[in-house]
Amino acid sequence: MYLINGEFFIIIGVICYLAIRGFMFIKNKKKKKPTILLTEMTKLLFVTYCLVVVSVTLFPFPIGFSVEYENLSAYLNLTPLVSILKQVSLIGTAYDGDILFMIGLIIRNVGGNILLFVPLGFLVPLIWKSVIHFNHIFLYAIGISVTIELLQLLESIFGGWGRVTDIDDVICNVAGAILGYYIYKWFRLLSGKYQSSFVHRLFRV
Repeated sequence: MYLINGEFFIIIGVICYLAIRGFMFIKNKKKKKPTILLTEMTKLLFVTYCLVVVSVTLFPFPIGFSVEYENLSAYLNLTPLVSILKQVSLIGTAYDGDILFMIGLIIRNVGGNILLFVPLGFLVPLIWKSVIHFNHIFLYAIGISVTIELLQLLESIFGGWGRVTDIDDVICNVAGAILGYYIYKWFRLLSGKYQSSFVHRLFRV
């Protein structure tokens, strides 16, 4: 089995995006269409973020087929909060009773899944002004998170990689996107109170 490195995926993705945008810049310049630098930087940040999410959740990517249906239940949790509560119940017993280490592990797992989707809730309405409502962000977050979990399940089945498809990850991801959305709303509210050309161009208020 061969593994594709996530960092390599990010670099290639950014290079491809810059090449495409460079071509579009030349094309727009010939047509005398303006290019807004701040908008381009925001889009580059969003593309880089998406590549990082894919890298963190799906890489290293296994090349090779080692189908494993027998232990499918070990890779799948569809009961909400079970994995989180199980980790909490292990505080004081797991890792030779190291309570602080176990608490830190739970915080990293839960907090990491929440923080991973905070930029999604912030950047999506910032880039696409038609996607500015709570319901939009909620549905986007669910769709993307569920897709990631299903791809992880396929990796476990066909790659024998042992990733766990967990409904708790979806819950945390959606919570992170909602948090990011309300951070966006807060910044947008503040932007209306300050006479800053940078902020006004960013939030288009």
